[in-house]
Amino acid sequence: MLHIFRFLAFVLVVGFAALAVSGPSFAQRAQGYVQEVSGNVTGQVGTGQPAKVEKGQTLVNNTTITTAAQSFAVLKFEDGTAVLLKENTSFQVQNYTYNPKAPENANAIFNLVRGGLRMITGLVTSRNRDALKVATPLATIGIRGTEFIAELVNPLYIQVINGVISITNGAGTVLFSVGQTAVVTSSTTLGGLIPMNQVPPGVFQMPNVPLTPVPTTVPPGTPVGAGVLGGAPGTAALVGAAAVAGVAAASENKATTVHHD
Repeated sequence: MLHIFRFLAFVLVVGFAALAVSGPSFAQRAQGYVQEVSGNVTGQVGTGQPAKVEKGQTLVNNTTITTAAQSFAVLKFEDGTAVLLKENTSFQVQNYTYNPKAPENANAIFNLVRGGLRMITGLVTSRNRDALKVATPLATIGIRGTEFIAELVNPLYIQVINGVISITNGAGTVLFSVGQTAVVTSSTTLGGLIPMNQVPPGVFQMPNVPLTPVPTTVPPGTPVGAGVLGGAPGTAALVGAAAVAGVAAASENKATTVHHD
């Protein structure tokens, strides 16, 4: 009987350890949250199944937020960085790390997959101006403590509201400053200045929502996508299920074979 209990304990440990390692993890400390949400907004962590996003939910790394038509979301991060996502936008928090006691080690990498955003940075770039980047399929936007609007409609349009940004791709890096508007037509073409009258109608039209770059403490809340797994069960889910099945079989089948010492 002692051997049976040892076996069951081992199966449980292996199963839950696999779940912790292989599946989407919410153990990491959330450093961002959904400050405002309107309309149909969904979120997912990694390859997890999209789930409806609610105000107050927290953001962990590898979270993607997607807004539908006539919808928007405002995301806020601990250093004060605020992001407004307009309708029909997909935005990923790839990696965000900020410690007010060591701001020189801050790092924020976001991905604008499609659509448009308005961003105003907080303290993340206070000690390292290259700490925050927004990647897009056409170029990476480097933020040096500023406010800007970017919209990816192939091409990529960027308007600098305050400060300076850099645009980098396979053709090189170009800097743009307050009041300037830029366009990037391909991943191998340098970003260039463009007059506002050449910007397509609807581009840069954002919801009238105030953004404040004030450092904040992330309120306690359910992580976006918590407990939601998409598609067929992965290795972790299968191992976990096997662990539970093993416990049930061992408890019901008294003829389970064990080796004696």
